Amino acid sequence: MGFWISIAVMIVIVVGVSVLVGMNVKDSRKHRVSRDEMMALKTSGAFKERKSSMNGD
Repeated sequence: MGFWISIAVMIVIVVGVSVLVGMNVKDSRKHRVSRDEMMALKTSGAFKERKSSMNGD
């Protein structure tokens, strides 16, 4: 019985660490795109929904 409890605890710890690492990676990616890079993407038409809404479609 103690073996299965320790396995369950280990799984919970691994899942928790994975979630924390994933959240930290996501936050750091947000800050990497500068304002100039975002403007270049918008003007190049990388975001089609924004481009079409600007044209009145």
